[in-house]
Amino acid sequence: MKVYKSMIAVFLLLSCIACNNDFLERAPSDQISTANFFKQTKDLEVALNAVYDEIGFNSWWVTYGSGTDMLRIEALTDNALDHHSWNAGYRLADGTAAPDDGYSSYRWKMRYVGIQRVNRIFEGVSGIENIDEEYKNRLLGEAAFLRAYFYFDLVYLFGDVPYLTTSVSPTEVQGTEEGPTTIAQRVDKDLILDDLVTQLNAVVNDLPVSYPDSDKGRVTRGAALFLKSKILLYQEKWNEAAAAAKAVMDLNAYQLFPKYETLFDYEGIGSSEVIFDIQVKQDVNQGEFYTQNYGPNSVGGWSSSCPLQSMVDAYECIDGLTIESSPLYDPNNPYENRDPRLRYSILYPGHEWRGGVYNTIPGATYDSSIVYGDQLGDGAPGEWNKTATGYNWLKYISNQDIDESDYWDGGVHFILMRYAEVLLVYAEAKIEAGSIDQSVYDAINEVRQRADVNMPPVMGGLSQSELRTIVRRERRVELAFEGQRLLDIRRWKIAEDVMPGVPEGLTYLDANDNEVTLNWGERIFDPNKHYLWPIPQNEIDISKIEQNPGW
Repeated sequence: MKVYKSMIAVFLLLSCIACNNDFLERAPSDQISTANFFKQTKDLEVALNAVYDEIGFNSWWVTYGSGTDMLRIEALTDNALDHHSWNAGYRLADGTAAPDDGYSSYRWKMRYVGIQRVNRIFEGVSGIENIDEEYKNRLLGEAAFLRAYFYFDLVYLFGDVPYLTTSVSPTEVQGTEEGPTTIAQRVDKDLILDDLVTQLNAVVNDLPVSYPDSDKGRVTRGAALFLKSKILLYQEKWNEAAAAAKAVMDLNAYQLFPKYETLFDYEGIGSSEVIFDIQVKQDVNQGEFYTQNYGPNSVGGWSSSCPLQSMVDAYECIDGLTIESSPLYDPNNPYENRDPRLRYSILYPGHEWRGGVYNTIPGATYDSSIVYGDQLGDGAPGEWNKTATGYNWLKYISNQDIDESDYWDGGVHFILMRYAEVLLVYAEAKIEAGSIDQSVYDAINEVRQRADVNMPPVMGGLSQSELRTIVRRERRVELAFEGQRLLDIRRWKIAEDVMPGVPEGLTYLDANDNEVTLNWGERIFDPNKHYLWPIPQNEIDISKIEQNPGW
C-alpha cells in the first residue's frame, strides 16, 4: 500500500491524540491499547503506517507541511536565511533561541511520538495470530529503521537523549527533586548510535531491495544500509561508513537520474536515484506547499528561505575551478559559465523564469521582460515576502504546482535519501580514512558528471586535504536546499566559522553607482553552546533531566 500522510486519522487510535509537551504520548484510558489492538495482520500494518506519518511534521502553528518543513532547517545554516522573525526556527538561526523555543521543542516531541509508536509495535506484535513470518519480519524491519531514523535525528540535534526501546507511561518519567528516573536519564549518544547500527544490522536482510508500485515509499534494504553509513560517518568510523555505503552501491538498485534540473519536480518522482522519500498526493489536502513557503513573491511565495551569497559563490565555474581562481569568472556577469547546478537550484537576477527573467535589483534592465513582483522596491504587493538576499530557491519550486495546482497542496515528494549522497558519503569516508584510491575519484566524478551537469572530473594525485575540500564543497552544492547542511557544519565543527556575523546576499550598484549589499540582521554562534539545540524546558520541568551546556 502507498504510505500517505492522510493515514493519520485512523492511526491515532493506536497512539494518543492529545500529546503533552513532554516526549511521551499521554493515552486516555478509553483509547485502544496495545493489549486489545494487536490481533490481526492489518493491525500491524495500520500501526506501522502511523509511524511513517511521523517522518515529517505537519502542525500549522509550529511547522508547515511535512517535507516542506524538513527544508526549514536550511535557513539555520550558512546556505540561507529566513527573514521572517515570526517563523519557526528563526531564533535558532540567529543564536537567540531559548529552551522554550517552539520549533526545537516540537521536533523533540514528534520524534518521541514516532519512537513510542514503534515501541508499541514491538510489544504488541506477539499477539498477532496467523501472520506470515517473512512478512512480519519485513514490517518489523521497517519499524526498526524508522526508530533508528528518529533517534539519529535526535542525537545530532540534541546530543545525549533518553533512549527508550520500550513504551513507557508518564509516571515512569516523572522526575523528583533528586533528579530524573532511570528510564528518563540521558544516554551517551555514541552508545545510542552503536545500538542503532546493531539494530539495523539485525533487520537489513529482512527488507527487500525494491517494492512493487503498490508499496512504493516503504523502507528498503538500501535505505537501511545508507542510514547505517550515515550513523557511522557521524561517529567518524570511516572504514565502516565506507563499507556500508559501498554495500548500497553494490545492490545495483540505484543510479543517478540524468536530469538534475527536474529531479526535484514531478519528473523525478520514483526515479532510480531516490532511496527514501516522503510520499504525498497532489490537490487532496495531503500535499506540500514548497512554493508558498519558499517561492518568490511573483508567484505568491513567502521567500521563507533565501540563499546567501556564500551559497551562490560555492558553485564552481564550468572549468572546474572556484570563482576565486577561474579565468572564466566575470564579476560583472557572475552567473555566467557556472556549474549548471546553480541555475537548476537558485533563482538569481537575470535567470530565465516564467516567460521572462527573474530580477531583484532595483532599476535593472534585461533583453527579456522582468517578471513582476520580485524586484525590490518596485511597488509590487507583498514587499515583505520578497527575498532578503536577492536570491530565491528554485529547487522544489514546480511550475506545474504554480500553473495547474493549488500550490498549497503540491505533489512533489521530498527526497530524504538519494544515491548521489551515497556516493559522496563513500568518497568522504574513504578520504578521511586515508584510503584514497581510484574509487574515491570515481564516486565524486559520477556525481559531478551527471548528464545535465557535466562538470570536469576531479583528477587524480590530490592530497587528503585537497580532496576533503572538494568533497565538502561537492556536498554543499549537490545537496543544497535538502536539509543536509546543518548536520555537515556541525559534524565538521565549522559552524563557529561560517555562522557568526551578518548574513549577506548579493551586491549591486544603485542608480548613483553606490555599492549596495543586501543583508539581514546578525547571527551569533557560541561553540560552547550552539552545536546542540536546547533540551525543551518542559521536558526538564517534568523529567528533571539535565540541560545542554550553555542553555
